[in-house]
Amino acid sequence: MDYVSLFNEFKIPIDTSRIGRGWVNTQCPFCGHAGSYHLGFNINDDFATCFKCGGHSLRNALIKVLNIPAQTLQSILEPYQTRLQVLKKLNKEKPLNKEKIELPDYPLSVNEKQYLLDRHFNPYKLKEDFNICGGGWVGEWKNRIIIPIYLGGKLISWTSRTILPDREPRYKTLENELSVIDPKKIFFNLDNCTGSTIALLEGPFDVLRFGDNGICGFGISLTRTQVLYLSSRFKKIFILFDSERQAQKKAKEYGMILQGHGLDIYLVDAFSDYGCKDAGEMSPYNIKKLKVELFGDFLPPTENNMRKRLGRVSNGIVGKGNKNMGGDNFESF
Repeated sequence: MDYVSLFNEFKIPIDTSRIGRGWVNTQCPFCGHAGSYHLGFNINDDFATCFKCGGHSLRNALIKVLNIPAQTLQSILEPYQTRLQVLKKLNKEKPLNKEKIELPDYPLSVNEKQYLLDRHFNPYKLKEDFNICGGGWVGEWKNRIIIPIYLGGKLISWTSRTILPDREPRYKTLENELSVIDPKKIFFNLDNCTGSTIALLEGPFDVLRFGDNGICGFGISLTRTQVLYLSSRFKKIFILFDSERQAQKKAKEYGMILQGHGLDIYLVDAFSDYGCKDAGEMSPYNIKKLKVELFGDFLPPTENNMRKRLGRVSNGIVGKGNKNMGGDNFESF
């Protein structure tokens, strides 16, 4: 979005001192700090967040700042949506994706079943719940467990996990051109998510263990399509990445982007409590305990037992040592 031209057209005072870092700032109409430019619009990913009062949906922020009727917003923005115009042009030049695909659908081999059993998964339950299958005895999917990706009941792509310890890449996903939808623009397990709260995990095996209301992506960053999908469908997201520094850094980046689109975000470092690196290493029993704490699936959570693990600062992003909220398992910003 060309925010500079948009705000100049409407004679909105702006601060462009941070534009090199991807921000155009205006005065915030939500917290009313006159004369200060705390409300930032990200020119790369199109989201808004106030450095004082937190994230806001881009739509609401623009309506407030421009002081326009909500129904006129889309027509006003159209000339300034440069990225959208470029994407439309590229899509016209190069049609992508298949209309329909079919799984390899080989039965799990003895070795593939044993791999799952060694990781304490039930192969038959995974087949029933996620329709996993084998990769066959020859070809590019050999010695791989195929994990289908569905959306609205339709197979759109698949990913796979090698069962060989020295095989790279560990995960291999069907190419964009051979998929119905680019896997990097969607999430795994969306069809098994109900309600307005979900957990965002790192990888497919974390989701296989977590089950319903757990999702993961397939890229190294969130795409705009993914962010818009999450913000339109859900209200609260728990981000559960492993405790390694790089993973937690990525979790914070995701959290800031999603919070900027009006989502209620919690960064949860829970796995060390269970002596595990990630959700894939947890036992089904401990996953059930964790989901009680997060979602209250089995017991109504009280404010106190939620705060044993969840602390909150910066309007939804959590941090360690937040004395006001009692968080104890988080790294501070």
